[in-house]
Amino acid sequence: MLQPYVRPGIDDRPDLDKALSPEDKAAVARLAIKDRRLPPEPSADQPEAQAVRLASAGTSAAAAAAASVDTPAPDMASAYLDMRDPMIASNGEKPDARKVSRLNWGFFIASMLVGAPWVALNGIAVPNMVARLSHYDTASAVPVTINPATGRPLPVATDLAMPLAVLVVVGVIAAMFSMPLVSALSDRTRVVFGRRTPWMVAGGLLCALTTLILGQDTSIIVLCIFWAFMQFAYAMLSVPLASSISERVPDKFRPRIERWHGIGVMLAQAIGMCLGAFGVMFDAGTSFTTIAAIFALSGILSVLILPKEPSSQEQPRVVMDGDAVLGQLKFPSHAPAFARVFAARTLMMAGVGMTGVFLWYLVRFWVYGKAVVLTSAPMTIPAGFLIIAMAVATLIGAALASWAAGPISEWIEEKGVPTAQVVAASCLLYAFGLALVWGLGVWSTGTARENGMIAFALISGFAFGLYDALGLELVMDSLPDPRTAGHDLGVYALANSAGLALAAIVGALLVNGFESSFGYYLLFPAGIVLVLLAGITTLLSAGSTD
Repeated sequence: MLQPYVRPGIDDRPDLDKALSPEDKAAVARLAIKDRRLPPEPSADQPEAQAVRLASAGTSAAAAAAASVDTPAPDMASAYLDMRDPMIASNGEKPDARKVSRLNWGFFIASMLVGAPWVALNGIAVPNMVARLSHYDTASAVPVTINPATGRPLPVATDLAMPLAVLVVVGVIAAMFSMPLVSALSDRTRVVFGRRTPWMVAGGLLCALTTLILGQDTSIIVLCIFWAFMQFAYAMLSVPLASSISERVPDKFRPRIERWHGIGVMLAQAIGMCLGAFGVMFDAGTSFTTIAAIFALSGILSVLILPKEPSSQEQPRVVMDGDAVLGQLKFPSHAPAFARVFAARTLMMAGVGMTGVFLWYLVRFWVYGKAVVLTSAPMTIPAGFLIIAMAVATLIGAALASWAAGPISEWIEEKGVPTAQVVAASCLLYAFGLALVWGLGVWSTGTARENGMIAFALISGFAFGLYDALGLELVMDSLPDPRTAGHDLGVYALANSAGLALAAIVGALLVNGFESSFGYYLLFPAGIVLVLLAGITTLLSAGSTD
């Protein structure tokens, strides 16, 4: 009987499962290549994500993002540094022209939907609720007491400064831990809808529910508890949005889309203040309902406008540990230049916060607190219109700064002028705006105070816009290591929170310490001192770097 033909090297190969011993199989297994996907880069390590978060951190203007000054974050994962296609996003997507357009308009609209209700809540609605809980009817004229020693009216509603300061500090501390926690949790989300989409939708709905609770007449303690919870809810909405820009936008289109996102943040600042002002002008309770409705729609509409996020089910599991959260708050070691820039930003934000934190009280109780009531109209109507005028003036100033930042940057580079000197000059200009409204505040009759507040809003919007746009270059130069730029920019963003808390504490102490003489009037000179200290610190940091 003929034997079947045996092909050499094919049919005569031994069965390795039988020929190899268990030790041999283990040795072969150690040499095999394991096809394990690397986990996506954490959002805390993405410099572009931290730069976007910094630009939309609720400051008075986002001109840094909207300006044409070319100060990109040192992103070591950029496609321009290797052979990767700059038309492909970091999550592997290659969007076509239609999707790029949706990304552009989606992030522009999302920045307004997310930012406007937050500004209205922080700037007007919550301070007004603190006043109502302290039994102040902000729509009615406040009784004025005459000081028998001087014959002049005593400051009005100075006892509101400390409760508002406590609320602000509680919110700052809660936000400090909420943002890195949400960032780490969303990085590890593995669902078919993507790792950012569920957080944005749930965050918007949770913000709406918490806003409705904040609008109830409870107590200052309950208000603090839910205000801390509100920080976590807003982080669920805002942090994934900032991370999505760096993950879903290819490097080729990122400057344009980030610029439109910055314009959206600028518009959100003005829209939010107008929204809050209209709310308290006629019905303080309705403003919380309106803000809650916008919050509920913000996450859903943002997800619908943007292209569908790819599934994250296949991304590898990453163990959640404490370093993923607390590590984001660790200050970089051996970075004196970065520490000085951080200190300058903290002082600047404290100076800005002196009027920003107590803005509604300044307008309602300082500008109009001693006005003679000639009509039966609510006192919140003139105060609300002044807030709207200031919001428009600030927007105009910020827009002018974003337009002028590019030519100014080119001029100082051509003339060899240090950037730090121009940034310090913007601090001086901001201090001039504070001094102007402070001086006009001497006249308590006529429209001197109203005109002073509008002029201050215009000047401060322009000055802070320049500070943001040009100061970003100093921040990038001070980063200790380009490989940790994302982490360090996240730490630098904490200067906004630190400055806000400092402004609330110092402002409340000044108002309460001089409640029988100056009251809210002292916020302006205190702001001048802090802003000038920020300018001096900026100059010193630049000198030490050189």
